[in-house]
Amino acid sequence: MADFRVLTEKQIPYEVFSSLLFSKKGDQEIVPFLGAGVSVSGRAHPPAAHAQPPMPDKSQLEAIANQLKLDGHAKVFMEMAILVACHLQLAQRTIDGQLDDSELFEQLRDRESFPPSAGELARLFAQRARYTAFQRVVQDLAKFFPPDLLGASDEEQVDSLRLLSRVTGIANPPDPLTSITSYYENNLGKRGRNELWGVLSDVIAHKERPTLTHQMLAEAALHHLKAELAVDYLIITTNYDCLMEKALDELKIPYVVLATKRADQKVAVRFSEQVKDEAGRLRERNSGKYPSNFTLMKPGSMVVLYKIHGCLNPQLDVKEEGIVITDDDYVNYISQMNSPQGAIPSYVNELMRDKPFLFLGYSLSDWNVRSVFETLRKRRNPDEFKQDFSVMCSVRDYEKIFFEKNEVIILQTDLNSFYQGIVASLPEHV
Repeated sequence: MADFRVLTEKQIPYEVFSSLLFSKKGDQEIVPFLGAGVSVSGRAHPPAAHAQPPMPDKSQLEAIANQLKLDGHAKVFMEMAILVACHLQLAQRTIDGQLDDSELFEQLRDRESFPPSAGELARLFAQRARYTAFQRVVQDLAKFFPPDLLGASDEEQVDSLRLLSRVTGIANPPDPLTSITSYYENNLGKRGRNELWGVLSDVIAHKERPTLTHQMLAEAALHHLKAELAVDYLIITTNYDCLMEKALDELKIPYVVLATKRADQKVAVRFSEQVKDEAGRLRERNSGKYPSNFTLMKPGSMVVLYKIHGCLNPQLDVKEEGIVITDDDYVNYISQMNSPQGAIPSYVNELMRDKPFLFLGYSLSDWNVRSVFETLRKRRNPDEFKQDFSVMCSVRDYEKIFFEKNEVIILQTDLNSFYQGIVASLPEHV
């Protein structure tokens, strides 16, 4: 019977998930599905700021409202604006050091051990494209302001709106990553794709520090492959980075990475160093195939890492990329799913056919991720229901509705706590 619940930290049956991930059988019982949250979960979160800005009292707010003759919604908005402005005064000195943040690229490339989040990438490309939706907001608001009453320049108003967005969380970032990368690519003409790929590669490709979640899944894969007559172990991810591969390399686990190339829609195949491939014969035998008729030729059981949105391995160049990041990329990918060639390698469909998903590091609030998720669900046997799960730190109302519709149980905790729970509940045979 289908189920939907939100299980809080104390309600999560960790022993059940430990048994699913570290099964005694040689058959995989649950498929890890990794999102961007997995790769950024290793970051140390700065302590929350406890400083409070000076606040006006109620009588001051009433006096201002009376002087301006405001009541109803206008009065409420004015009070909210003044209180938020007090927080902005403090935040201006504590958030990111400065508003324009000209060092963002260098910070993401050199000073962060883990790949950037989608929000950070959106800010980076918005900065490089010199574009923000806040500019349009400023222009529209100018129609309401009396001439010369507002002394701030357009640039100062945009900076203030950007800071307001970060403090309140409203429209932060102001532009979805898919939209701003589309603008960035198209604005540069023929060299746009190369420039887009180059920036992404610079800030992502050379990150090599796996998180606890990557390490846990590598251990689960190793445990699985040690079983007698073990079949291949499938991991699916929408991440561009190679942190999952790094965790597998550290345990010397053989694996193959599958992705769909953007240029010809054929499956790109890359084996790990643990898989002996004299003269590249394995790669040659597995190359040149479309997803719909892809069969994997290999010497034995291994991890199959399917990268839905492409890969930014340092050994790859832009000609081999299959990055899905812009609006156009997502439209093309979804169209490809319904084409004769397909988008998901048939061998991946075979491995995941009757298995549940364990979503890690997703919010599923974006339409593109939801569409991929629903397409993958349809690839499984409809007569063989398997309960899916999603580990999420916070759950918004819309996400609850989406998960309820798709019969997914939410495990409300952060990834590092989930890792600790799994480790503390490992079965005796592990």
